[in-house]
Amino acid sequence: MTKKILVPLDGSTISQSIVSWAGELARAMDGELRLLTVIDPKDFEVFEAVNNSVFEHENLSVFGGPVETAAKTPTDIIDALGIQFRIELEAKAKALGKAGIKAEVKIEYGSPAEVIVAEAKTQNVDMIAMTTRRGSALARGILGSVTDRVLHSTSVPVLTLHPNQIGNAMESNGLIRKIVIPLDGSELSETAVRPALEIARASKADVTFLRVVNTPLYAFDSGVLGAGALLYDREIEMGTQEEGAMAYLKGLVEEAGLMGIKAHATVRIGNASLQIASESITDSGSIVVMATSGASGLKRWVIGSVADKVIRSGNVPVLVIPHAK
Repeated sequence: MTKKILVPLDGSTISQSIVSWAGELARAMDGELRLLTVIDPKDFEVFEAVNNSVFEHENLSVFGGPVETAAKTPTDIIDALGIQFRIELEAKAKALGKAGIKAEVKIEYGSPAEVIVAEAKTQNVDMIAMTTRRGSALARGILGSVTDRVLHSTSVPVLTLHPNQIGNAMESNGLIRKIVIPLDGSELSETAVRPALEIARASKADVTFLRVVNTPLYAFDSGVLGAGALLYDREIEMGTQEEGAMAYLKGLVEEAGLMGIKAHATVRIGNASLQIASESITDSGSIVVMATSGASGLKRWVIGSVADKVIRSGNVPVLVIPHAK
């Protein structure tokens, strides 16, 4: 059961859009939010160099008058920014409090991804909720590539929201009505079932267990001796796979039913990430809950690649359950 949710924010409209989803999850599970803004001092290094060059030439004259050097030092700006962000976070926490959602605020300094991962571990949070693309060109923030680094560096589930979903998030107010759980029959994919069902029970959402069957490859008889042995009836093969997939999912539907959760099974044929995205957009207020190996770069396992593609499709919020190391 999710109790504490870490929500990294950078002050942009895009990053703020995740608050409604995280807030409704906290409300449903009687949990709380921890609003975090990370200020990276490295973002001001270039400004500092330019500012120093101005001070070095402060005795020069322009059009017969002295050069003005009223610009503040980067340290002053960073401190002022920290105060500004704290005020904004506290205002957001106060608004959440009026809505019955407890929220704490914190300002940290350093590399955003590293700070987020460390904060999640130190505070023993149950989930990190963040958007997936930077919304401000003036701040590194905690979006885009930072989200990817967090996803592959933490053992904490991460709820991601793509900018394309801002409108839908506002429309649904973060209310979760449907949870799609993609499964491939592996133990890794099944690690997403328990947390997904916990959320479904708390939010009274319906559940769809989804299995995507790939179109099988088959050979054409080229007349070469032995090639005919590779031929088989594609329709029979697909039918067998679909029947097996449905039987597997029905067992999970029955388990969900015993928990008082309305669930059903769906088998689709084709590309996994496309079919998952297609299934999840059929209802407003849908989220996808799926597992990933959490590996990075070329070492990503296939389910990790599928999770990445579903996240980047921007169709629905995705809760990624990392594989326990």
